Amino acid sequence: MLSIVRNNSPYTAILIFFFALVVHFQGMLHASLPIASVAPFAYAWVLWLMSFLFGRSALAFSIFTVILLSVQALWLNVIVAQHKLFLHNTYLVSFSFIALTALHPSLSSFSPLLLVNFLVILSLQELLQLKNAQKVSKQLFNIGFLVRMAAILHFSAIFLILFSFFAIALLRPFVFKEWMILLAGLLMPMYFLLVILFCANKLYLMAQWPQLGISLPRQISSAYYFLGLLVGLIIWMSLALFNMQAQLPKAPIYIRRCWISITFLMIVSLFVAVFSKNEVIAVATICLPALSLMLSQAFLNERSKKMNTISFYFALALVLFCQIFLPS
Repeated sequence: MLSIVRNNSPYTAILIFFFALVVHFQGMLHASLPIASVAPFAYAWVLWLMSFLFGRSALAFSIFTVILLSVQALWLNVIVAQHKLFLHNTYLVSFSFIALTALHPSLSSFSPLLLVNFLVILSLQELLQLKNAQKVSKQLFNIGFLVRMAAILHFSAIFLILFSFFAIALLRPFVFKEWMILLAGLLMPMYFLLVILFCANKLYLMAQWPQLGISLPRQISSAYYFLGLLVGLIIWMSLALFNMQAQLPKAPIYIRRCWISITFLMIVSLFVAVFSKNEVIAVATICLPALSLMLSQAFLNERSKKMNTISFYFALALVLFCQIFLPS
């Protein structure tokens, strides 16, 4: 099965979608409608618009969410292929992304962070294109705009501003004008939002936007599930880091800097999750893009194909374990 995922064929993309349907089948059977009781007003507007498409059908929302997750998984794969982050083009990033979303139903539910991930992936694509960009100013403005839009949808995503400045400092020589353009991109969505709210006489909604909290587990409902998930992710990440430290020294300097940026995105995503005022598992959705990019390295050991196979089936076993021991 690993050879299928490693095969850079368009038919593999279809198999990735079917894989997403299979691992999320249980969640679709017990689908529930998304709620906006503790969400920012921007997300409430999104749900209001979505209600015209799906009405009160929880199943329709669930199927649509699986489609969105599949699009995000394949989009990450396109970014990896475009910027040659791996030696070979495969669908391992897409597989890792879908496998991570199957570890808990909250990771595959329709939420503000699911929408934020689209903005994160798009901003990451814009960042990695800076090297060959003909209009750097346009892309820097877009990066700032996208990051601020993510913060409007989910306030704790404001930490992504740190990622944008860090990545640009790493991937570009310092030019004061470029940093001002990035800052302009960060401010523009707020300007438009304030104008819209002022014209609609709803400026009071801005008081609902800043929502910060500490999202840490207060109790563990299933010790077997939590322990197995924690140990599994640690082993998976250890395998990935082992392969990264062996391969990255051989990569070009720009590719190494790209991976440093992705690693920093992972760290910032953890801050976004921890300081979210939402369910502890659901907020981990923000970590999926960077985490899937890093964990896919576990299947790219150039010295031992047998180790790649073991890592791949270990990831599948972790998904199966979480499906069986999932707390009710």
